[in-house]
Amino acid sequence: MPTRPKPKLNLRVLILVFVLFAALATLANSFWVMFKIQKQELIENALQVNQAYAARIASGVEQVLSSDQERLKYAAAVLGGDFDDSQRLVGEARRLLGQDNSFNSVLITNATGTIIASMPEHLNLNGQSLQDQTPLRLRQPIISKAFKSIAGNLLVFVSQPVFDGKGRYLGLVGGSIRLEQKNALQDLMDRQVREDGAHVYLVDSNRRVLYHPYPEQIGQIVAEDPIVDAALSQGGGSLQALDAQGVEMLAGFTHVPSSGWGVIAQQPLGNIQATLQVTMSKVAKGILPLALFGLVLIWWLGTRISAPLSRLAESAKRLDSPESYERISAIPAQYSESWQIRRALLLGTSLLQEKIGRLNQQAQSDALTGLANRRAMQDTLAHWQQANQPFAIVSMDIDHFKRVNDTFGHGVGDETLRAIADLMKQNSRTDDLPCRVGGEEFVLLLPNSSLRAATDVAERLRASIAAAQIDTVGHITVSLGVSVWQPGSGSITAALEKADQLLYQAKQKGRNCVVAEQRSLAVS
Repeated sequence: MPTRPKPKLNLRVLILVFVLFAALATLANSFWVMFKIQKQELIENALQVNQAYAARIASGVEQVLSSDQERLKYAAAVLGGDFDDSQRLVGEARRLLGQDNSFNSVLITNATGTIIASMPEHLNLNGQSLQDQTPLRLRQPIISKAFKSIAGNLLVFVSQPVFDGKGRYLGLVGGSIRLEQKNALQDLMDRQVREDGAHVYLVDSNRRVLYHPYPEQIGQIVAEDPIVDAALSQGGGSLQALDAQGVEMLAGFTHVPSSGWGVIAQQPLGNIQATLQVTMSKVAKGILPLALFGLVLIWWLGTRISAPLSRLAESAKRLDSPESYERISAIPAQYSESWQIRRALLLGTSLLQEKIGRLNQQAQSDALTGLANRRAMQDTLAHWQQANQPFAIVSMDIDHFKRVNDTFGHGVGDETLRAIADLMKQNSRTDDLPCRVGGEEFVLLLPNSSLRAATDVAERLRASIAAAQIDTVGHITVSLGVSVWQPGSGSITAALEKADQLLYQAKQKGRNCVVAEQRSLAVS
């Protein structure tokens, strides 16, 4: 009689291979998930740190520039009373230059822009005309954009207009900040050294680099760079993007209000990845001994599990021997092995059901408010319909919610939605089901509730929300529609649509009111 070839694999090898593969796959998956989570946390932390760092540096730069402007403002007030005294002009210029290291040079011009006093004297600026006539034309405090001086130096010019006691414009007093030379601004930026591979640089509104840890970058115009664009156009934030050199960066940025400059603190994403590799290497080394112990334990357990079945296979080869019956009877075939397999399956099933339960909970809940979502509502309604259980529907919508988002932002709008959800929970019974079914749309399902009772619940909910003080927003109102479904009275879809129609009527009646099926409960 023809037979199939004898399989080369036995049950012991199959069990061991399967269990080892499952264990290794679970370990690899856990390691990968840990890697991804750790990487994301490191990236988010780096973005937050860089944003805070950029904000702190911008505050320092703003203080330096404000201090410079205050000193010039004081000097302008002093000079306005004695602008014709050349010695006084020279003395004030010398005082400003020597007061601290804010300015690399100081000059005073008359109303036509001719320099009539300057320091240091070796620059021989007296008699020359001011290179940029903008401060003379505007006659107001100015922090210039970076420009090349006649001598080829990259400068930023800070100036204050000078007026006499009668308000006549006499000229200006100003100080230059050489970006390649030591000064208060340079000292401030040079102190911002970090050990995590990050660096800080400063750009003006023309995208010219005013400070960079690499001196050759100072004065360069930055090409297309989304990080620089964000720093110059937004108040502050963080961004993961490619810089002008095509390197992926984790950047924090902010704006210097008085000058329009942008401060950027950034570090390469590669630094995070290198740190993560070191961390995961340590984790792997820590897990390895336990993993090896687990593999040895699995091998031993697999051998123990398959041993009785191997004995049965050996006994089956000698069925014609007199002692085969006793030998097979002595093997706990139906009890031990079957029970162990069943126990393993039950254990695996319980773990899987637990995970599925968590996933179902997430799928049935609104992520923002924690209320039941539309899927959970539909499942509940289907269950109640199958059980012929009557229920009431309270459809609710926040009045003028778009104004909240437009006025205070979507973050405050989300907090408002959560506050409304809390109030719905507080005004619900144990068996009631509060749901969020849309942006600002909510539904409250009340099992075994009459129209009168449901209307009372809706009215209490409306009054509770109207009286609540919500952070930032203050008081808001809601409009509600109430309908009831009875077995045999029509489809549930029609009942839901009826509640929505009643809600729309409440909106038309002026909002902040409850409209119930077949009657209206207006609120003044």
